Amino acid sequence: MDNNKLLIGFVVVLVGFLAFPVVAKKMQQSKSAPAPGAAPAAAAGGAPSAAPAQKYPELEQPPLLNESNLIGTTWALESSGYRMKVTLAPGGVLYLTHPMAKALTGLDYIEGSWRVEYNKVFVDATAGGNSVSRELRIGGSKLYSIIGKGEPKAVEPF
Repeated sequence: MDNNKLLIGFVVVLVGFLAFPVVAKKMQQSKSAPAPGAAPAAAAGGAPSAAPAQKYPELEQPPLLNESNLIGTTWALESSGYRMKVTLAPGGVLYLTHPMAKALTGLDYIEGSWRVEYNKVFVDATAGGNSVSRELRIGGSKLYSIIGKGEPKAVEPF
């Protein structure tokens, strides 16, 4: 009799262990399923990435900045807690200015590169083994820095 109770207990635990992944998957699917009567994003004319667009409408504004009107502008970019002055020059050259630049390179600035791809600006600079690479987003006439999956932060003109 005692062995039967042990066997029944073992079978219950085994069934629970084997059923857990199936139940968890069903629960996850029910959470991610659209509400009844809601149109899928693609059918409604939106892209699958439409959810973040609604969260940050400033990034959905058509880009008013392009390569020609960004030349000669200066921006305050933060990296690793340091505020740096970034000047966008013709030919995709950028000059990064910071008081510590002279200690790293012997020059008052660090030279890098930049380019525009529709609503994104890519900036890259390397000095003394330290690299600064950023992808900035253009929303209207403003630049935004998005680090990781964080909230967009407006990049201020210098």
